[in-house]
Amino acid sequence: MNRRLAQLGSVFRFSKELEFGAFWRWVGLSVLVGVAAGLAATLFQAALELANNLVLGHLAGWEPPLPRGDVHLLAAVREPHLRRWLLWCLPALGALVSGFLVYRYAPEAEGHGTDAMIGAFHHARGAIRPRVPVVKALASVFTMGFGGSAGREGPITQIGAGFGSLLASLLKLPDRERRMLLLAGAAGGLGAIFRIPLGAALFAIEVLYRDGIEAEGIFPCVVSSVVAFSVFTLTFGQGHLFATERAYLFDPRQLPFYGALGLSCAPLGILFIRVFYGMRDQFAKLRLPPMWKPALGGLGLGLLAIGAPHVLGVGYGWVQEALLQTDRVPLHDRPWLAAAALLGIALAKMLATSLTISSGGSGGVFAPSMVIGGLIGGAFGYLFHQIAPTVVPQPGAFVLVGMGCFMGGVSHVPFAAIIMVCEMAGSYDLLVPLMLANAITFLLLRNHSLYEKQVKNPLESPAHIGDFTIDVLEELRVGDVCDREVVLERVPEGMRLRDFLRLVAQKGSTLFCVTGEGDAPVGLIALRDVRSLLGEEQLGELVVVRDAMTPWKSVPESSHLRDALQLFIESAYSELPVVAADGGGSVVGLLSYQDLIAAYQHEIIRRRLEGTRRPATEQLRTYHDERRKKKRL
Repeated sequence: MNRRLAQLGSVFRFSKELEFGAFWRWVGLSVLVGVAAGLAATLFQAALELANNLVLGHLAGWEPPLPRGDVHLLAAVREPHLRRWLLWCLPALGALVSGFLVYRYAPEAEGHGTDAMIGAFHHARGAIRPRVPVVKALASVFTMGFGGSAGREGPITQIGAGFGSLLASLLKLPDRERRMLLLAGAAGGLGAIFRIPLGAALFAIEVLYRDGIEAEGIFPCVVSSVVAFSVFTLTFGQGHLFATERAYLFDPRQLPFYGALGLSCAPLGILFIRVFYGMRDQFAKLRLPPMWKPALGGLGLGLLAIGAPHVLGVGYGWVQEALLQTDRVPLHDRPWLAAAALLGIALAKMLATSLTISSGGSGGVFAPSMVIGGLIGGAFGYLFHQIAPTVVPQPGAFVLVGMGCFMGGVSHVPFAAIIMVCEMAGSYDLLVPLMLANAITFLLLRNHSLYEKQVKNPLESPAHIGDFTIDVLEELRVGDVCDREVVLERVPEGMRLRDFLRLVAQKGSTLFCVTGEGDAPVGLIALRDVRSLLGEEQLGELVVVRDAMTPWKSVPESSHLRDALQLFIESAYSELPVVAADGGGSVVGLLSYQDLIAAYQHEIIRRRLEGTRRPATEQLRTYHDERRKKKRL
């Protein structure tokens, strides 16, 4: 009996070490966000289907190919005759309504929603106005339902993030937890509408930074994504976006071809980014009311669609046709021309997406990026198949790899892109070539990103000001903090202690530089070092300064305060001489431990109040000058 009680006590003590309270709390919050994101994705997908059927199908008679793994609630409705003139004006009409909704009710719903979500995380304490999800959904339905070249992921990311932010506000949660629920909502919406729960969770925590992830968001993002995916599949069913070949056989001889694809996607990625933001800058210069600019972009898209209707809508269907090499691919019986046609459609898609979103239309750039990458991959797959048919027997594999490396490179989400493509294809056969091509494209595009609100890493994010406080000292210089008005008196090492004490009484200083042969510094002596000998007159005659000094330690004025702190810790000194940065060894000031701590505290408070991580050198110098004046008075 006693043994069983002891065992139960051990279990109880062990369970107390586990954070069950925090666990169940985050489970509950993440599930709520996941349910809301899943329902929002269901309604959003149904609304997009209805708009596409009524506008593009019934009115214009346009029926683009669809990905064969996609599930639809409504049967396709299409007029027997294609009305090309409607393809010219419908995108402009939808963009006009979208522009009115956005600029009248929620200007932050403009453009691609993922960037808005990133900006809210870094710069708005994770807060999104409650009206934004509704306005974003309606505006995106009009943009995309009328043929706009945009994706579903941007809107649903912002919509899901909005629900997460709203829940946090209703529960009056702190900013840190609001940011985590923001990410959970984004992951839930994306995981539901594309049926990629793992890839969506990785995307939400990876897209915030160019280098790094938001590790704290892993648990809420995974739970929310799983729940939202489950809610969505109750209506639309399970499955994968693309129908693919039964298996993709890997041959190590294919790796140079996949590496070439990764190399080729990098310059094309830069081209897409520059066209996208160059178009935005051009629209910004137009002297028109903001709500009219999306309509002008839609008009340009319509003109482009007259000659290349492939650019309308999301475009996943054309990737599907390239993937399976069916008769939908232009000139499939002439592979070289087919490759040129696929590459041409990819370039046209870059322009179409820029006209749609850079003008202020509402939609995402994630899906167009994958479509562009898939078409590029298809073009190279056709070429490589002609060059080495036995080594590259399945050119469709390059479509999937192209999707992953292009989107992962321009979005700086290499790991998420790998998993997303595998989930969309329902196969991990291409994991190795996806890793290789993604790594190459990501490395080449380190200084370029399609999401301009991304920051370099968590250290650069205003959301993490105060989390990495030790690095503040690595950004401040000794020369900006030290006291340059103090003159460090020099005493020879052979001076008697009695004479040294008389000098202390005359000068009033507490720290002296001990010099040896050639007047070179050999040590430091402070008043505290000889305080115990003040009452011993005989010792004052016998002891010299060399006997009481401590080894010479100094810090260059160009050093960081972090180096000075390390020297204070190692030496246990309370003051350190500051020497010139030219290496001559001349003393230019004195740095006290109190000055270092005061600089640290002042900079931390200033950064938290101003919401910045950039050091303010002149402000720091002014602060210390005033502090020393008050001290001397």
